[in-house]
Amino acid sequence: MTAILVSIGGAAVADDIVVDGDTMAIGTQTDIDFGTLACGATATRQVALYVKSNGHSGSSGQQVFMNDTFVDVSATTSAPVSVTVAPGTAGDIRVPTNWQGTVAYPNNTLTPTGATATLAPNTSVAGDFTGTVSFSGMGVNGGGDGISVGPVQLTIRWKVGPCNVATATTTTVSCPASIVYAGSALTPCTATVTGEGGFSQTLAVTHAANTNVGTATAAAAFAGDATHNPSSGDATFQITKASSTTTVECPASATYTGSALTPCTATVTGASLAQELAPTYIDNTNAGAATASATYDGDGNHTGSTDATTFEILGAAASCEVAGYAGEYDGDAHGATGSCTGLGGADVSAGLDLGESFTDVPGGTANWSFDLANYASQSGSVTIALDKAASSVSLLCSDTVYTGAAQETCSATVTGAGGLSENVAVTYTANTDAGTATAEAIYGGDVNHKPSAASATFEIAKAPTTTKITCTEPNAYTGAEITPCTARVTGAGGLDESFPPSYADNVGAGSASVSFQYAGDANHEPSQDSTTFVIDKASSSITLICPASVVFTGAPHTPCTATVSAVGLDDFAIDVSYLDNEGAGSASASAAWAGDENHVGSTVSGGFQIAKAPSATVVTCPTAAITFTGSAITPCTARVTGAGGLDQAVTPVVYANNTSVGTATASAVYPGDANHLGSNGSANFEISAWTLNGFYKPVDMGSAVINVVKGGSTVPLKFTVLAGAIEVTDLATLNASFVVKGVSCDPTDATSDDLLATTGGTTLRYDASAHQWIQNWQTPKSAGKCYTVVLTTADGSQLSAQFKTK
Repeated sequence: MTAILVSIGGAAVADDIVVDGDTMAIGTQTDIDFGTLACGATATRQVALYVKSNGHSGSSGQQVFMNDTFVDVSATTSAPVSVTVAPGTAGDIRVPTNWQGTVAYPNNTLTPTGATATLAPNTSVAGDFTGTVSFSGMGVNGGGDGISVGPVQLTIRWKVGPCNVATATTTTVSCPASIVYAGSALTPCTATVTGEGGFSQTLAVTHAANTNVGTATAAAAFAGDATHNPSSGDATFQITKASSTTTVECPASATYTGSALTPCTATVTGASLAQELAPTYIDNTNAGAATASATYDGDGNHTGSTDATTFEILGAAASCEVAGYAGEYDGDAHGATGSCTGLGGADVSAGLDLGESFTDVPGGTANWSFDLANYASQSGSVTIALDKAASSVSLLCSDTVYTGAAQETCSATVTGAGGLSENVAVTYTANTDAGTATAEAIYGGDVNHKPSAASATFEIAKAPTTTKITCTEPNAYTGAEITPCTARVTGAGGLDESFPPSYADNVGAGSASVSFQYAGDANHEPSQDSTTFVIDKASSSITLICPASVVFTGAPHTPCTATVSAVGLDDFAIDVSYLDNEGAGSASASAAWAGDENHVGSTVSGGFQIAKAPSATVVTCPTAAITFTGSAITPCTARVTGAGGLDQAVTPVVYANNTSVGTATASAVYPGDANHLGSNGSANFEISAWTLNGFYKPVDMGSAVINVVKGGSTVPLKFTVLAGAIEVTDLATLNASFVVKGVSCDPTDATSDDLLATTGGTTLRYDASAHQWIQNWQTPKSAGKCYTVVLTTADGSQLSAQFKTK
């Protein structure tokens, strides 16, 4: 096969699909001509499909297929030609593992392997035919996105010769797999004959063995016509058994006779089926629910079936005689009597329930019933009549003592037939106060007994009394009579009265006596009592008043007062004692009084706080400025004063900003002591700058003066430094620096950056004979440039001069 390359429009960088055919020339052939084919002949051509590299340039692009993947090939056609692409991966184009990102496959290179498609034109109709077949490919690029190539097209041409001979036909008979027996011939099948060119028509079907259960056959035949050959076909289907229905019918009920009852009928029906069956019975003798059933086993054309139903066997009637009862209550139960007779004179009294029995008057109605297997139930009622019996009351009483309440010392009992024995309520007359009382008991009868009654008397004696003196405790001296006692008389009947007793020795502290005599009354006996009580000394109290706090002074504090208060006495002052009342902290104060014959002594204690006294810390610094030295300056002192003679130095004194020129601060903190609060103080002093003089000749000074010098010449910078009145002559102490800045010769121009920082071309030195410092500066060689020279000393003081080169 020869490959033909076909471009895909619109893809500047892409992979193309390639189609080749057996007789195609590379790059020129775009169609396949099958020539003239016989009518109905089979003709095929195979086409190989490839992917062509198009614009790789050694890199992967969005339209380039991913390495080691498959390109799925599909085909469409607009002509009566079938196109078959091999199934599975045989119908895919395999992309090599090094397809992208290498130069192994330059432009216009094909994949090593391709896919195969088969073309087959339709030859069933005579004529000349032309059509196209389009091929496309689908795959993924290096980023995993889907991309496509194609379509590419081939033109297909062929010619079919005359088609005037009869063609083959096929007769097809279609039947259901099975059909149910219906008692008559079944014809469920259909038949169709088909042939080339869309020929199709319906045929008549002949059935055999198609009535009874089993395998039935169906056949059809096509006799043929001018253009179609004859054909025939057959098929089978199964006739399955039909269902049957068994029905049992019974009356709703039948009456018990003592023998088995068979009142039911049974029939079975189905397709071409109708016959009677013999029922089978269960529980069809005794009264109750009976069952009748029938079963059909089936035959060659029917399946079996069953049915069952029930009917009720009703009980027979029995003859029953029942009588009631009449009499006086005796405590026994009385009820109805009777018997029942059944079929054949049988005694069926076992099914007779005579109903309720009655013991109490007036009796009642006994509702009887008869209920026995195989007999009909029946019921009725008779009267049970009972009259009341006589009763007798017995009353017994006993004497008692007055209690203040109604006395009920008697008991009564009633007895009678049927075991009557119960208590009877007793009513009383004059049964509260001391004397003779009367009792009576009446039984009013009950549902079963008649009424009865009895009476009796008994004596109520006077009750004893109790006199009790009680005194409240404690009783303290008041200077007047003390009467803390009460005489209380108690006794039966709610006697509870209080009386004032008689006293002796009941004013001063000590033992006092008390007594009382009760004379009695109509219901109570007399009684008496006596006792003693103690009059205690009266209490006293001391009121101590102290301030909450005082401030430390260095001397003892006595700020409190004490006052004694007692009943019968006027208030009076006493001395106060102190502890820890000098130094700061908690001080104690107390006072005590011993008491007298009618008063007990008392004590009191309290206290107050001695607060720490304030302190004052003062920092003292020189008022005159101190000249800068380059070291920390510490000229100040601190002292604290306070109550109690506090006056001492405070250390350390802490400094801030005490090295550089300007305002320095000194501070001190006194932490306080046992008797004084802490305090702090601070003060400022000034550190003054050095005095700089110069630059001296040959340099002229002044803000508007510009020294014109030759470029590259040396300029001596001369100056003196005074620390107060003392000349600074030590180089390390001076710690001077020179900065030379390039500036604009036009004052309105901005200055340039520093050119250099230097101590000069030669070492800065002190000329002791001239008492001045000298720094030689070699000027830059460029003419027409302006500079500022700035001297800065250790204290920050500066000298500056302006220069211009020529």
